[in-house]
Amino acid sequence: MKRWLLMMSAVCMVATAAAQAEPARILVFGDSNSWGWQATPDGFPAVRHADDVRWAGVLDAALSDAIVVVDGLIGRRTDLAGQGDIALVAANDFNGASALPEAIARHMPLDLVVIMLGTNDLQVGVGRSPDEVAAAAFGLAALVQGSDNPVFSAYAAPEVLIVAPPPLSDTTATPLSGLFQEGVAASAKLGGAFAAEAERSGIPFFDAGAVTATDGVDGIHLTAANHAALGTALAPVIQQLLLN
Repeated sequence: MKRWLLMMSAVCMVATAAAQAEPARILVFGDSNSWGWQATPDGFPAVRHADDVRWAGVLDAALSDAIVVVDGLIGRRTDLAGQGDIALVAANDFNGASALPEAIARHMPLDLVVIMLGTNDLQVGVGRSPDEVAAAAFGLAALVQGSDNPVFSAYAAPEVLIVAPPPLSDTTATPLSGLFQEGVAASAKLGGAFAAEAERSGIPFFDAGAVTATDGVDGIHLTAANHAALGTALAPVIQQLLLN
Protein backbone atom coordinates (compact mmCIF):
# COMPACT_ATOMS: atom_id res chain seq x y z
CA MET A 1 0.00 0.00 0.00
CA LYS A 2 2.79 2.43 0.90
CA ARG A 3 4.57 1.75 -2.37
CA TRP A 4 1.30 2.32 -4.26
CA LEU A 5 0.77 5.64 -2.49
CA LEU A 6 4.30 6.73 -3.32
CA MET A 7 3.79 5.81 -6.96
CA MET A 8 0.51 7.72 -7.13
CA SER A 9 2.15 10.73 -5.50
CA ALA A 10 4.93 10.64 -8.07
CA VAL A 11 2.41 10.42 -10.92
CA CYS A 12 0.52 13.40 -9.55
CA MET A 13 3.71 15.42 -9.24
CA VAL A 14 4.64 14.65 -12.84
CA ALA A 15 1.16 15.53 -14.05
CA THR A 16 1.24 18.81 -12.10
CA ALA A 17 4.64 19.69 -13.51
CA ALA A 18 3.42 18.93 -17.02
CA ALA A 19 0.37 21.13 -16.53
CA GLN A 20 2.51 23.95 -15.24
CA ALA A 21 4.79 23.60 -18.27
CA GLU A 22 1.93 24.05 -20.76
CA PRO A 23 2.65 27.12 -22.90
CA ALA A 24 0.32 30.08 -22.68
CA ARG A 25 -2.13 30.40 -25.58
CA ILE A 26 -2.65 33.79 -27.20
CA LEU A 27 -5.25 34.67 -29.83
CA VAL A 28 -4.53 37.60 -32.16
CA PHE A 29 -7.81 38.95 -33.57
CA GLY A 30 -7.52 41.57 -36.27
CA ASP A 31 -7.90 42.74 -39.85
CA SER A 32 -5.65 42.71 -42.92
CA ASN A 33 -2.63 43.92 -40.96
CA SER A 34 -2.92 40.81 -38.78
CA TRP A 35 -3.73 38.67 -41.82
CA GLY A 36 -0.51 39.99 -43.33
CA TRP A 37 -1.47 41.98 -46.46
CA GLN A 38 1.58 42.92 -48.53
CA ALA A 39 1.12 46.41 -49.96
CA THR A 40 1.64 46.72 -53.74
CA PRO A 41 1.38 49.61 -56.23
CA ASP A 42 -1.69 47.97 -57.78
CA GLY A 43 -3.43 47.90 -54.39
CA PHE A 44 -4.88 44.41 -54.85
CA PRO A 45 -5.29 41.43 -55.20
CA ALA A 46 -3.67 40.75 -51.85
CA VAL A 47 -0.98 38.26 -50.96
CA ARG A 48 0.31 37.61 -47.44
CA HIS A 49 3.60 38.08 -45.72
CA ALA A 50 5.03 34.75 -44.56
CA ASP A 51 4.01 33.46 -41.14
CA ASP A 52 7.34 34.34 -39.54
CA VAL A 53 7.28 37.86 -41.03
CA ARG A 54 3.84 38.89 -39.77
CA TRP A 55 3.81 40.65 -36.41
CA ALA A 56 1.98 37.77 -34.72
CA GLY A 57 4.66 35.40 -36.00
CA VAL A 58 7.41 37.69 -34.72
CA LEU A 59 5.61 37.76 -31.38
CA ASP A 60 5.31 33.98 -31.33
CA ALA A 61 9.05 33.60 -31.95
CA ALA A 62 9.86 36.08 -29.18
CA LEU A 63 7.69 34.30 -26.58
CA SER A 64 9.32 30.93 -25.95
CA ASP A 65 6.66 30.00 -23.40
CA ALA A 66 3.60 30.84 -25.51
CA ILE A 67 1.72 29.80 -28.64
CA VAL A 68 0.19 32.53 -30.80
CA VAL A 69 -2.79 31.71 -33.01
CA VAL A 70 -4.18 34.23 -35.49
CA ASP A 71 -7.69 35.09 -36.66
CA GLY A 72 -7.17 37.89 -39.17
CA LEU A 73 -9.69 38.92 -41.84
CA ILE A 74 -9.26 41.50 -44.60
CA GLY A 75 -11.76 44.33 -44.09
CA ARG A 76 -12.79 43.35 -40.56
CA ARG A 77 -14.30 46.18 -38.50
CA THR A 78 -14.92 46.46 -34.77
CA ASP A 79 -18.69 46.04 -34.46
CA LEU A 80 -19.96 47.03 -37.89
CA ALA A 81 -20.87 44.95 -40.92
CA GLY A 82 -18.99 45.46 -44.16
CA GLN A 83 -20.35 47.38 -47.12
CA GLY A 84 -21.54 44.26 -48.93
CA ASP A 85 -20.93 40.61 -49.68
CA ILE A 86 -17.43 40.15 -51.12
CA ALA A 87 -15.93 36.93 -52.48
CA LEU A 88 -17.39 34.25 -50.18
CA VAL A 89 -17.70 36.58 -47.15
CA ALA A 90 -21.08 38.02 -46.18
CA ALA A 91 -21.38 41.62 -45.03
CA ASN A 92 -21.92 40.72 -41.38
CA ASP A 93 -18.87 38.41 -41.37
CA PHE A 94 -16.74 41.57 -41.35
CA ASN A 95 -18.30 42.49 -37.98
CA GLY A 96 -15.67 41.74 -35.34
CA ALA A 97 -18.19 41.69 -32.51
CA SER A 98 -20.11 38.93 -34.29
CA ALA A 99 -17.01 36.88 -35.11
CA LEU A 100 -15.08 37.22 -31.84
CA PRO A 101 -17.12 34.92 -29.54
CA GLU A 102 -16.87 32.04 -32.01
CA ALA A 103 -13.14 32.65 -32.46
CA ILE A 104 -12.63 32.48 -28.70
CA ALA A 105 -14.66 29.28 -28.42
CA ARG A 106 -12.79 27.75 -31.36
CA HIS A 107 -9.33 28.42 -29.95
CA MET A 108 -9.92 27.79 -26.23
CA PRO A 109 -8.18 27.36 -23.89
CA LEU A 110 -6.77 30.88 -24.13
CA ASP A 111 -4.75 32.93 -21.70
CA LEU A 112 -4.89 36.20 -23.65
CA VAL A 113 -6.72 37.75 -26.60
CA VAL A 114 -4.95 40.58 -28.43
CA ILE A 115 -7.29 42.72 -30.53
CA MET A 116 -6.05 45.19 -33.18
CA LEU A 117 -9.01 46.65 -35.04
CA GLY A 118 -10.31 50.09 -35.98
CA THR A 119 -8.74 51.08 -39.29
CA ASN A 120 -11.63 49.76 -41.37
CA ASP A 121 -14.07 51.71 -39.22
CA LEU A 122 -12.57 54.80 -40.91
CA GLN A 123 -13.44 53.73 -44.45
CA VAL A 124 -15.41 56.11 -46.65
CA GLY A 125 -19.12 56.10 -45.88
CA VAL A 126 -18.77 54.90 -42.28
CA GLY A 127 -18.27 58.30 -40.67
CA ARG A 128 -17.02 57.22 -37.25
CA SER A 129 -15.03 59.54 -35.03
CA PRO A 130 -11.84 58.34 -33.28
CA ASP A 131 -13.73 58.28 -29.97
CA GLU A 132 -16.47 56.11 -31.47
CA VAL A 133 -13.91 53.71 -32.91
CA ALA A 134 -12.17 53.46 -29.54
CA ALA A 135 -15.43 52.80 -27.71
CA ALA A 136 -16.28 50.04 -30.18
CA ALA A 137 -12.84 48.45 -29.87
CA PHE A 138 -13.02 48.38 -26.10
CA GLY A 139 -16.54 46.97 -26.38
CA LEU A 140 -14.87 43.91 -27.89
CA ALA A 141 -12.80 43.61 -24.71
CA ALA A 142 -16.04 43.23 -22.77
CA LEU A 143 -16.94 40.26 -25.00
CA VAL A 144 -13.62 38.63 -24.11
CA GLN A 145 -14.12 39.27 -20.41
CA GLY A 146 -17.57 37.68 -20.56
CA SER A 147 -16.47 34.53 -22.38
CA ASP A 148 -16.37 32.08 -19.47
CA ASN A 149 -17.11 28.41 -20.32
CA PRO A 150 -17.95 28.82 -24.04
CA VAL A 151 -19.84 26.00 -25.74
CA PHE A 152 -20.02 23.83 -22.58
CA SER A 153 -16.25 24.06 -21.98
CA ALA A 154 -14.57 24.32 -18.59
CA TYR A 155 -12.33 27.24 -19.59
CA ALA A 156 -12.35 30.64 -17.93
CA ALA A 157 -12.35 33.88 -19.89
CA PRO A 158 -8.87 34.96 -21.02
CA GLU A 159 -7.20 38.29 -20.36
CA VAL A 160 -7.43 40.92 -23.10
CA LEU A 161 -5.10 43.51 -24.62
CA ILE A 162 -6.39 46.19 -27.00
CA VAL A 163 -3.91 47.49 -29.59
CA ALA A 164 -4.59 50.80 -31.32
CA PRO A 165 -3.70 50.41 -35.00
CA PRO A 166 -0.97 52.68 -36.37
CA PRO A 167 -2.15 55.80 -38.23
CA LEU A 168 -2.62 55.68 -41.96
CA SER A 169 0.10 57.29 -44.05
CA ASP A 170 -0.18 58.74 -47.58
CA THR A 171 -2.90 56.59 -49.18
CA THR A 172 -2.94 58.30 -52.58
CA ALA A 173 -0.52 55.98 -54.42
CA THR A 174 -2.87 53.03 -55.03
CA PRO A 175 -6.54 52.41 -55.94
CA LEU A 176 -7.26 51.75 -52.25
CA SER A 177 -7.13 55.51 -51.72
CA GLY A 178 -10.83 55.85 -52.45
CA LEU A 179 -11.65 53.70 -49.42
CA PHE A 180 -9.28 55.26 -46.91
CA GLN A 181 -8.21 58.79 -47.82
CA GLU A 182 -11.04 60.38 -45.84
CA GLY A 183 -9.88 58.50 -42.73
CA VAL A 184 -6.24 59.59 -42.69
CA ALA A 185 -6.73 62.55 -40.32
CA ALA A 186 -8.96 60.57 -37.97
CA SER A 187 -6.50 57.66 -37.88
CA ALA A 188 -3.84 59.93 -36.39
CA LYS A 189 -6.13 60.45 -33.39
CA LEU A 190 -6.87 56.79 -32.68
CA GLY A 191 -3.92 56.36 -30.29
CA GLY A 192 -5.13 59.19 -28.06
CA ALA A 193 -8.75 58.04 -28.20
CA PHE A 194 -7.77 54.47 -27.33
CA ALA A 195 -5.58 55.71 -24.47
CA ALA A 196 -8.49 57.69 -23.01
CA GLU A 197 -10.78 54.66 -23.25
CA ALA A 198 -8.13 52.48 -21.59
CA GLU A 199 -7.87 54.97 -18.73
CA ARG A 200 -11.64 55.01 -18.31
CA SER A 201 -12.09 51.23 -18.47
CA GLY A 202 -8.90 49.97 -16.86
CA ILE A 203 -8.35 47.57 -19.77
CA PRO A 204 -4.73 47.10 -20.90
CA PHE A 205 -3.84 48.98 -24.08
CA PHE A 206 -0.88 49.32 -26.44
CA ASP A 207 -0.41 52.03 -29.08
CA ALA A 208 1.05 50.43 -32.22
CA GLY A 209 1.62 53.89 -33.66
CA ALA A 210 4.19 54.56 -30.96
CA VAL A 211 6.51 51.84 -32.31
CA THR A 212 5.72 51.48 -36.01
CA ALA A 213 4.05 53.08 -39.03
CA THR A 214 2.11 52.03 -42.13
CA ASP A 215 5.05 52.25 -44.51
CA GLY A 216 3.55 50.08 -47.23
CA VAL A 217 3.17 51.81 -50.59
CA ASP A 218 -0.60 52.01 -50.06
CA GLY A 219 -0.22 53.89 -46.76
CA ILE A 220 -2.49 51.33 -45.08
CA HIS A 221 -0.52 48.14 -44.63
CA LEU A 222 2.60 47.16 -42.73
CA THR A 223 5.92 46.34 -44.35
CA ALA A 224 8.05 43.47 -43.09
CA ALA A 225 10.04 45.98 -41.03
CA ASN A 226 6.81 47.38 -39.55
CA HIS A 227 5.66 43.88 -38.60
CA ALA A 228 9.01 43.16 -36.97
CA ALA A 229 8.91 46.38 -34.95
CA LEU A 230 5.37 45.75 -33.69
CA GLY A 231 5.87 42.09 -32.79
CA THR A 232 9.14 42.83 -31.02
CA ALA A 233 7.68 45.73 -29.03
CA LEU A 234 4.60 43.76 -27.96
CA ALA A 235 6.57 40.76 -26.66
CA PRO A 236 7.67 42.22 -23.29
CA VAL A 237 4.26 43.85 -22.77
CA ILE A 238 2.50 40.54 -23.25
CA GLN A 239 5.08 38.66 -21.21
CA GLN A 240 4.28 40.96 -18.30
CA LEU A 241 0.52 40.50 -18.74
CA LEU A 242 0.94 36.73 -18.66
CA LEU A 243 2.91 36.98 -15.42
CA ASN A 244 0.21 39.00 -13.65
